[in-house]
Amino acid sequence: MRRAMIALMGTAAGTVLLVGAKAGFSSPTDRPLNPQAAGATGPVPSASGGPPSAVTMPPGNGAAPTTTTATTTAAAPPAGGGTKTTTAPKPTTAAPKPPRTTMKDGTFGGNSVYVEYGSVELSIVVSGGKITDIKVLDSPSNHSRSVQINNNALPKLKSQALSKQSADIDTVSGATYTSSGYKLSLQSAIDRAFQA
Repeated sequence: MRRAMIALMGTAAGTVLLVGAKAGFSSPTDRPLNPQAAGATGPVPSASGGPPSAVTMPPGNGAAPTTTTATTTAAAPPAGGGTKTTTAPKPTTAAPKPPRTTMKDGTFGGNSVYVEYGSVELSIVVSGGKITDIKVLDSPSNHSRSVQINNNALPKLKSQALSKQSADIDTVSGATYTSSGYKLSLQSAIDRAFQA
């Protein structure tokens, strides 16, 4: 409602300015205040608003009569009288917390990642903002060859991850699938430690 009133008042003000510009600016002594008293022809716009009406003004300085179209709109005063000022509403939601720059202490599980021959799933233990331990919760073990590969690869992957404090570790030769699943599960656990 308030926006509509502001828009309506702006339109009325713009119309008055256009009418003044079209009729030409002159001193108050050149034009009478009441157009009908000065012999203007045509109806005068009412204060309650309505369709534009044409008013012919007699010349004030010997020029030809001019016809102008005016629209007048009356705005109801705000309740309680006087003028009201409004301020922009304050946001109701708090700004999001900035991302953590260190991992939170605790134990964080990684995603279970399916790779060829099975799944790899890890959890990490964080203390003092650093990864202090990595536990393998699941690894491919359906075939004796998978168990043999993982017994060789998993300690190497753990050593690299603890050293680098990251999932950006090298793939262990001969254990490509396990290495891939290990990195993905480790990264998801690290992400959870930063988001906690």
